[in-house]
Amino acid sequence: MKTLVTGSTGCVGTGLVERLLAKGYEVRALARKTSDLSYLKTTKAEIVFGDVTQFDTLVPAVQGIDIVFHCAAKVTPGWGPWSEFEAITVEGTKNMLKASAEVGVKRFLQVSSVTTYGDAGQKGDVRVDENTPCEAQKTPASYYDYAKRLADEACWEYHKQGKIKVSMIRIGIAYGPRDRLTADRCYIQTLIPIVAWPGKANPRFAVTHTKDVAELAILVATSDKAIGQVYNVAGPEAVRMKEVTRAVAKAQGGPKILITVPFTLAYVGAVIIENVAKLMRTKSTPFLNRNIMLQLGKEGHLDGTKARTELGWVPQISLEEGTRQYVQWRRNRKKNP
Repeated sequence: MKTLVTGSTGCVGTGLVERLLAKGYEVRALARKTSDLSYLKTTKAEIVFGDVTQFDTLVPAVQGIDIVFHCAAKVTPGWGPWSEFEAITVEGTKNMLKASAEVGVKRFLQVSSVTTYGDAGQKGDVRVDENTPCEAQKTPASYYDYAKRLADEACWEYHKQGKIKVSMIRIGIAYGPRDRLTADRCYIQTLIPIVAWPGKANPRFAVTHTKDVAELAILVATSDKAIGQVYNVAGPEAVRMKEVTRAVAKAQGGPKILITVPFTLAYVGAVIIENVAKLMRTKSTPFLNRNIMLQLGKEGHLDGTKARTELGWVPQISLEEGTRQYVQWRRNRKKNP
C-alpha cells in the first residue's frame, strides 16, 4: 500500500514516516526544496518536492497513492500573520483534498489539534471528547487554532460530498525527535542546574510521543470503522506540564533545582523576548512570548476513550522513556549534525 506524508520533515510527520516504513508501507514524503531533508535521506522514503500552497505541485505527488497522511500546517502558535496560517493551513489543506480527490486517493487522514475545540478544551477537570463542538475563534493569539478548525471543516465537507473518505486525529501535545516546540523548550530550560518555573501555573495536557501518535494515525487511516470519524490522541491520564519539565531535567542527568519565579515577572520577560523577535522579524516562534505564557493558564484535557475502545490503541512510550530518547537524540544531533 502506497502512502503520502505531508509535513514530512516535522515532528509528527517524521514519526509517521518512520512507523509506516517499519510496518512495510511504501512511503512518499512531500517536502519543500528549502526544507531540512537530513532525516528523510536516511530512510527509504521516496522524497518528492512540492508545496501545499501550490496546487500544481501536488497532483504528481498524489498519483498512485492509497492513503494521504496530512500533517502539513503552519505550526507557530501565537506567532505570525493570519495570511500565512490561511495560505498554508487552510488553503493548503483544501489543495491537498482537491488533488487527492482528483486522482482517486482512497483515504485521507487529517492531523488536527485539541486547540480546535477552543475554550471547551481548557476547563480544568472537564475532559473534552470528540462530540464537543469545535469553537476556536479567530484572534491574533489563536490564528493556529482557528486555521486548523477551518482546515478540518474543509475535510468534512469533502467527506460529506463523497469526494474522498476522511478520518481525523486531534493531538494535545506531541513530542519526540525534531520537536521544535514543547520538548525543545524543556530541553533548553533544563540545560542549567537551576530551572525557573512561572508562578503556580501547571496545566494538564494529553502529552504523547510521536511514535504513539503515528500508531494511532495508521490505525485510524486503515480501519473501515474509522471512516468519517475523529479520534482524540490521549492516554488514560493527563500530564502536568511541570512533570514534563522534571522528566526532561532527569533525562539531562539532574538533579536540577526547580525554583518558582513570580508569574508577572516571567510574563514581562516573555513580552520583552517577543518584542525583540518582532524587531528582528523572526519567522519562527521565539523561545518565549506572551501567548506561550498565557497557555500555561489553560489546559488541553482530552478524553481518549474512543480510540481505546474502538481501535484498541493505548500509548506505549512512558514520559520518562520518551524524554530520555529525546535528550539522547538532541545530544547525538549535536555530535553529528
